[in-house]
Amino acid sequence: MAEFVDLRLEEMLPELEEMQRVELFTEQEIKAVVKKRRDFEYKLQKHTKAKEDYLKYIQYEINLLMLVRLRRNRTGFQFKKPEIDHAIGNRINKMFMYATSRFPSDLKIWLSHIEFCKRMRWTSSITRIFVRLLAVKSNEPSLWIMAAKWEFEENGSAANGRGLLLRALRFHPESIQLYTEAFRLELLEADRLRKRRQVLGLSCEPDLPDNETDTDNILDGRVAVLFYNDAKKAVKSAADLLPFLAVAKEFDFTAELQATIFRDMQVEHSEDEITWDTIARHALEKDPNDKEMKLKDRIELCCSTYEEAIERMDTPKMWQLYVDTLFVLGENEIIRPKIRQRIHHVCYRALTNRKLSDQQLIDWTNMLENDQFSGYQLKTVLTEGVKQFPKNATLWTKALKAELEQKEEEPLFQIDTGAADEPEPAADEEATAVSIELPAVFWEAIKALGSTSDSIAVWETAIEHFEALSNQNSKALQTVENLYQKAVNVEPPIGKHFKPLYLNWVATRKGREEAQKLYQSQASLPPLVLDFHYTIIDLELKEAHPNVEFIRKVYEKAAMQFGQKNKEIWLRFIRFELERGDPTRVGNLHHRAKMTLDRTLADDFLVQYTLLQLQA
Repeated sequence: MAEFVDLRLEEMLPELEEMQRVELFTEQEIKAVVKKRRDFEYKLQKHTKAKEDYLKYIQYEINLLMLVRLRRNRTGFQFKKPEIDHAIGNRINKMFMYATSRFPSDLKIWLSHIEFCKRMRWTSSITRIFVRLLAVKSNEPSLWIMAAKWEFEENGSAANGRGLLLRALRFHPESIQLYTEAFRLELLEADRLRKRRQVLGLSCEPDLPDNETDTDNILDGRVAVLFYNDAKKAVKSAADLLPFLAVAKEFDFTAELQATIFRDMQVEHSEDEITWDTIARHALEKDPNDKEMKLKDRIELCCSTYEEAIERMDTPKMWQLYVDTLFVLGENEIIRPKIRQRIHHVCYRALTNRKLSDQQLIDWTNMLENDQFSGYQLKTVLTEGVKQFPKNATLWTKALKAELEQKEEEPLFQIDTGAADEPEPAADEEATAVSIELPAVFWEAIKALGSTSDSIAVWETAIEHFEALSNQNSKALQTVENLYQKAVNVEPPIGKHFKPLYLNWVATRKGREEAQKLYQSQASLPPLVLDFHYTIIDLELKEAHPNVEFIRKVYEKAAMQFGQKNKEIWLRFIRFELERGDPTRVGNLHHRAKMTLDRTLADDFLVQYTLLQLQA
């Protein structure tokens, strides 16, 4: 083992001597580098190789190379790079090769090696690395694509990139991803050659074939068409054709190719919802050859295409694609006024046919809340919505809010009934008319959602509403308290969430003594909540004259319930005694904490306790 290490170190002597001779490093620094490298070399000579040893050695050499470059920039000495910089770079490259040979399944090492070679601008090395990588991981199409993109876009070798993709397709003959990338790169190459031809002329193109017919095939993208035709054997649905269409739209010479893809979708996948959605969305795009067709006409053509599709395929997916397109159009402030009513009408039809998704229904109700002249009642829509999606907490929350606030949509036209002279009700009568009873929709929501975290929003909506009403009607306060009392008795997470909130509400509304009574009655009852203890402590500390003995009892109870799994309780207890209580109790608390806490927390507690003592 020592012989091999000494041999490696002897091979490093020329670069180390040059580094010292040109004064990039001092003698002491050279000795430190030798010592560090010797340690790494011994680790690599072990019988059992560790991946971390290779990575640490590589990282050390990269840092050393960066340090050399920094010192070159500082001193202005740019000579002897082959003897120093290139020697270190070659060593890093060899270490990467050893690591990838020893751990070929670790993709991160391969990619790090490629990134290093890119920074060193060793293009030929990158090609060889990709060849080795693909020999090991030929079952991953994404790596073939990465290699082909490198050859096409960065190395400038269309032939190598094309060859890689052809090999990849032999391994993965049904990979739409590979076919799409081959299609894209061929169109990219055709676009590049077309632009060069426009600038330089055909006779100046050394990369073009001598045969004029082959030249036309490349420039017109017919090689890409060959990949597309082969890909159709692997296409199973219209969705597989969408990537080809998206790629073709990126180039300005593929109008005929786009028409071919549309035609194939209509012929081969006429009963696929994606086909009709693609055709309808395409109708919205402005045709440069048809300047007379206005935006309104394009929107009408798009919608008529969707309507025809719905007649043929009355499926939830088709309706949802239609609604999604309308929502996208509605995001445009110029288009929104023109299609607002159409959005409402289509969404209502989809809802009544039970074809609307829950998220689309939520988006639609958001629009209805801001549209007073939609002609559709929000409460009616939400009532139907919660029937179709009884597990959606957002819809239940909206339905409850609409019911509580009694938001009735105004009619489109106000009819004069001759009752304009009738006196308005007095303020007291209005306050009396306000309902303080929980509506049935609240209990329906709680029953449907159960004691899950989703129902918290329903409880909070009701509490916030009656809390706001308490300024008009004192009886609403009792409703709020009843809600809190019911919530804290529900199984977690509902009870755990509302228990501290209820305590805080009682302190705000009824005062300090009532909050303490509530704490004493609920502190030991399930569900046990740590924040319940913290809340009463914080409330007590805000008082001008806090009850120290009461706070100490709260901490004791919290430590008894949660002190085994939570070190923060003990630290807060100790901090309280140091700052506001009796510092002589700290030693006893420290001992109790060590005895109570789990072993996994004890060490961390001791560290934080020491810091706390220093701060005190």
